[in-house]
Amino acid sequence: MPVIVIFIIFGLVLGASRYLKLKLWACLMAGAVLIGLCFGMRPAAIFSTFIRTTGDAKTVEILIILYGIAVFEYTLRITGMLNKLIVNLKKVFRDDRLVLGLLPAFLGFLPSPGGALFSAPLVDEASKNLELSSEEKSFINFWFRHIWETIFPLFPGLILASAMSKIPLYSLAWQMSPAVAVSIIAGSAMVFSKRIKYREGAPKAAEAVKINFSVLADLIVNLLPILIVISGALFFKMNMILLIVIAVIWAFIQTGTGVKDLKKILIDTLYSQNLMLIVAIMMFAGILEDSGASRAIPETFVTMKIPLFFIFMALPFVLAVLTGINTAFVGLAFPILSSLAGGLTVKSTALAYIAGMAGVMVSPVHLCLVLTLSYFKANTFKFYKMLIIPAGSLLILAALIGGL
Repeated sequence: MPVIVIFIIFGLVLGASRYLKLKLWACLMAGAVLIGLCFGMRPAAIFSTFIRTTGDAKTVEILIILYGIAVFEYTLRITGMLNKLIVNLKKVFRDDRLVLGLLPAFLGFLPSPGGALFSAPLVDEASKNLELSSEEKSFINFWFRHIWETIFPLFPGLILASAMSKIPLYSLAWQMSPAVAVSIIAGSAMVFSKRIKYREGAPKAAEAVKINFSVLADLIVNLLPILIVISGALFFKMNMILLIVIAVIWAFIQTGTGVKDLKKILIDTLYSQNLMLIVAIMMFAGILEDSGASRAIPETFVTMKIPLFFIFMALPFVLAVLTGINTAFVGLAFPILSSLAGGLTVKSTALAYIAGMAGVMVSPVHLCLVLTLSYFKANTFKFYKMLIIPAGSLLILAALIGGL
């Protein structure tokens, strides 16, 4: 059965990475080759898919964006703006835990591929005085970045779901709006329900700082480079790479940092495991498509004569786990679901989309997840233990909205 074969290979990939201490990108590539061979692809065809996906314009664009994000993050760090930003956020909000959740949630409005890498250094900086494990920091950065994806009208997956279901985007977003509350509550329960202690000897957050114009102005000044990227992408639909270049230049002008530092930043950020991870993930997705594995999965559900309600839950979820991309599970699952049900209603669409979101959030090839774990050097299995309840909460919500 295709689903079982694919999940066995997924298990081998994660096991090799965890127990043999092999690089995840190498394990993913090996897993892609195994899937290709199991589904009848010749070695030459597998190599052809690798060349095609590596040279694909989308892959190149993501590689450039992630390199730009790395340059941007290093610029904020080396100029001191990152530290000043965190200090001012703590002055305004006064609760380090609130700052930790707000940072990835705020940057989550930016629908960029691998955008969790954008917020990771901010979360890391904001948590340096707290006793948090790498897995807890990874969870905060990853989970809270994605809480808006069922309602925010600029996310490609939501736009595609609206177009394919022929349901107005805002009607669909309204139907799925409870998912935001569930995500916040379930995510907070996993990390913030316990008392987070300060590290021994670490300075406590300012408790009685008077919030005045000077504090707010300083916060806005240090937020400017990030605001340039977010406002440019959301309101003016500017190219992400161009926005990052503008933001980096602005940060250098604002802080008076020299050209010598820029050269150092460009060289130091050029060598990254993250770039190989992108190539591996794109190859994996390409093999799923070219081998016919992604098409074999829906056929399996249909031939098993599973009740329609459960197909609406399982098909998007499984495809989302395998691809880790919202637009992929929507594009693959929705036409099949529509033909099986004779059309999509707002309830059935919400059911399928939220179930797919739960799958995306646990997918081992979800770009944000992979980059977050790599950045914080977190244990994959400990991290996944934290994901079970929040992702399960989304599945339960999907069933309730769909009319279980």
